[in-house]
Amino acid sequence: MIDECGDEMKSGKVLFCASAGGHYTELLQLESLINKYSGVIVTERTKISMEERNLPIKYLPYGSRSEGFVYFFKFLYVCILSIIYFIQYRPKVIISTGVHSTIPICVLGWLFGRKVIYIETIAVVNKPTITGKVMYKIATGFYVQWKELLEVYPEAIYGGALF
Repeated sequence: MIDECGDEMKSGKVLFCASAGGHYTELLQLESLINKYSGVIVTERTKISMEERNLPIKYLPYGSRSEGFVYFFKFLYVCILSIIYFIQYRPKVIISTGVHSTIPICVLGWLFGRKVIYIETIAVVNKPTITGKVMYKIATGFYVQWKELLEVYPEAIYGGALF
């Protein structure tokens, strides 16, 4: 599904980004691609993401909008770390399964003309997510896991379920 990015992915400069929970679990379904392209995962630091894996991982602080005012500062810190990771890895391709903490690095990729690939979550069948609405505007490749979402995102590519 995503292998069509061509020469950009062959160089090993690929970031795979996801927030914690189900988004991270979806991203791990791409493990063969992560290994194939010597990719680096960028995700939130949680108990699950800290489990030992043979994958290179960089961490962002976990944050939730339910934290209120504190979340603003965490999100600002996520933005700063995203800039650092972007400079450190200079990705040519960014692949994301969402959500809020991955938007800053995807926006950086878009601003600097990189390929940004977004995979909409399998958890939503027939309505757009907040992240999906943002990513649909900036992604060079926008994939959905449900055919029903093609009505919501007419330019999307149906790729089937990651699981």
